[in-house]
Amino acid sequence: MADRRAWTGAVAVVARGVATAAGLLLVASMLVFALVRAAPGDAVDVEFGESGASALLSPEEEAVARAQRARELGLDRSVPEQYARWLDRVVRLDLGTSFRTGRPVADELGDRVAASAALGGAGFLVALTVAWLIAALSARRPGGLLDHALRVLSLTATAVPTFLLGSLGLRYAAEWFGYPVAGEASWRRLWLPAVVLGVGAMPVVARLLRASLITEYGRPYALAARARGTSTARLTFRHVMRPAFAPLLTLAGLTLSSLVAASVITEVIFSWPGVSEYAVSAISAKDYPVVQAYLLLVVAVVVVVNRTMDVLQHLLDPRVAHAAQVA
Repeated sequence: MADRRAWTGAVAVVARGVATAAGLLLVASMLVFALVRAAPGDAVDVEFGESGASALLSPEEEAVARAQRARELGLDRSVPEQYARWLDRVVRLDLGTSFRTGRPVADELGDRVAASAALGGAGFLVALTVAWLIAALSARRPGGLLDHALRVLSLTATAVPTFLLGSLGLRYAAEWFGYPVAGEASWRRLWLPAVVLGVGAMPVVARLLRASLITEYGRPYALAARARGTSTARLTFRHVMRPAFAPLLTLAGLTLSSLVAASVITEVIFSWPGVSEYAVSAISAKDYPVVQAYLLLVVAVVVVVNRTMDVLQHLLDPRVAHAAQVA
């Protein structure tokens, strides 16, 4: 019966999440479209600047060529009309065509999504694994020498910028281990950017998990288990881990979402052929369809991840489900 109530609460959370996510994505699409168009210049300016056509054409010929190219790209219409046409295509899962390559944006993103997902997932796994080890060791003797040493290590990781850690890691890994600095996405190239991403996200997770573990170790059920002679490992994995992880789920969702955004720097440093690296090059070229699709994809990932974490929290912590039913 309790499990059924938990699943019912999870379904209610999903239903509410779908409704709010639809509205959030609509607002996000407006903001994305407006912000992209607010940047100075456009794709026509970039094309003529890079090609040097302005030096070969008279002012009249250049004006005609610019107007023709703007019509081809749909930039001659008003901004509200451009947004309405773009939103209509997005609803039909058509993300438009890249100004630079002439290929469908959905196809180009699809070619790179797997690489970005692998990097984000691996970085998230590194962050959780290292955070769990640090938190578990620190929580055994709070205030002890090992606890202080691990907290200093976490603070040091927080202070190091991602671009600096990535640059140093890339340099020495290439020199010492023969790490390939360029190439296609592969397991051989994945481990280093994943470590850089994970180390950047680890300290916040470790601090929260440490505090949660200390709180659970001090609860009556844990003290009673210790009095019965339960080992620390058995106490942790059988009794403490589940309630200790419940408050971490919300932060874990935010951490995973932040990894998606933080991967921009990492993908550029390591030349990782993911979505973020592709979007950075599109920004400099004013490739509106690509930039809009990327930003909308990031928003969608954040919404889906956080809704999923809400459901998991209902399933793992009965207190949350009960509170939702009372409300």
